[in-house]
Amino acid sequence: MESLKEFEFPQEFEKISHIIKELLETKEYKDEKIQIELFIGDARKYIKTLDNLDIVYQDAFSSEVNGELWTVEYFTELFSITNENAVVTTYSIASNVRLSLYEAGFEIYEVNPTGKMKQTIAIKNKKDMEAKYIDMQLKQERNKELKALYD
Repeated sequence: MESLKEFEFPQEFEKISHIIKELLETKEYKDEKIQIELFIGDARKYIKTLDNLDIVYQDAFSSEVNGELWTVEYFTELFSITNENAVVTTYSIASNVRLSLYEAGFEIYEVNPTGKMKQTIAIKNKKDMEAKYIDMQLKQERNKELKALYD
């Protein structure tokens, strides 16, 4: 975090530079539209203190490194603290991670906003959106070896 205080951000970040600065100084930002809290620590304990989340950016290291943050149990807890319109997004497109999200209750979608890298979006209720729906039930039927991750 300290190194980011001196980091020269690209011009595209200029509009949100005040948010970044505040987050670096206080680990919090709040205005009339959004509230951001930056937490560094045990996510499994911390999420038990939260509720009614709108957006979750799941940016843990890989399931091999931080396996406890990619399990059905973890995602079930996440499911319980997100509101009905919440979006969980992650860079992971691994089928076992997606299946873990699905078994926790989420519907799975795929986006490729930059054309360079696919991402996963998980929401509570299936709906039409500008994203590719991933039928996890069909994936399981076609790949009997596919398993969700558990604690």
